[in-house]
Amino acid sequence: MIRAQPLLGTLVEIKIHDSISSNDAHNAINAAFSCIEKVQQLMSFHDPDSELSQLNRNAFFQPITVHPFTYAVLKRAKHLHEVSLGLFDCSIANSLVNWQILPNPLSDKLQHQPHSSQTDVKLLDQYSVQFAAPILIDLGGIAKGFAVDLAIHILKKKGIKNAVVNAGGDLRVLGHMIENIMIRDPQQPQQFHAVGGLSNGAIATSACYFSKTKFNHQWVNALVHPQTRQALDSAQSFSVIAPNACIADALTKVVAVSQDPQPPCLSLFAAQAFIL
Repeated sequence: MIRAQPLLGTLVEIKIHDSISSNDAHNAINAAFSCIEKVQQLMSFHDPDSELSQLNRNAFFQPITVHPFTYAVLKRAKHLHEVSLGLFDCSIANSLVNWQILPNPLSDKLQHQPHSSQTDVKLLDQYSVQFAAPILIDLGGIAKGFAVDLAIHILKKKGIKNAVVNAGGDLRVLGHMIENIMIRDPQQPQQFHAVGGLSNGAIATSACYFSKTKFNHQWVNALVHPQTRQALDSAQSFSVIAPNACIADALTKVVAVSQDPQPPCLSLFAAQAFIL
């Protein structure tokens, strides 16, 4: 059974390959989609009522208590920031807002804080979060993978043994069935390359081709170098295979920023990368 819904800014597809009743398959898929919807509700940068938007507006002024899902993503983002030596950084959102790639959650023009980074996100007790500087964070580089993993977790709890969850290229396979993997050609995104098969694991890809736009006569995109706050000037795509989609999703940004298919932190997660 295959079903799809528009979520997380893309089309999310769930496939179940088990021989089970149609009713059981629909119930499992409904539960998985509900969890993905919850992640979107909590962590959408575009939704002014999301927890992420509340953090961006208020966490510099006072601690904000968040849902365990949001806290878990922030905790993983903190770990990835540390082990990547700052190459993964969710605090680049102000650049994307200034370039009009993301909407401005505040009323005034944003300025980059020269020494700010994701280290200014403080994770306190009882799922509480506070910012040590007036920053904006965007979880788009990790939350989609988290949502895919959460959907797989729900499917497993429902007794599903073989399934695929694909959120616009952030893909995870449950079970030992082989899923053929197709990656967009970064030069011609409407064409795809077959790169092999995947079982019991995840793959994610990041590239500039869909977010590239002109701002003040310069080309910008959603991939930002966290140290220089400049848009990455790359015509390549960056893919990572890892045990789960959250890690794969985040590590694609590390590979993109470093332009290195073998940055040292990949081995910590049993991950591997390739650049097209």
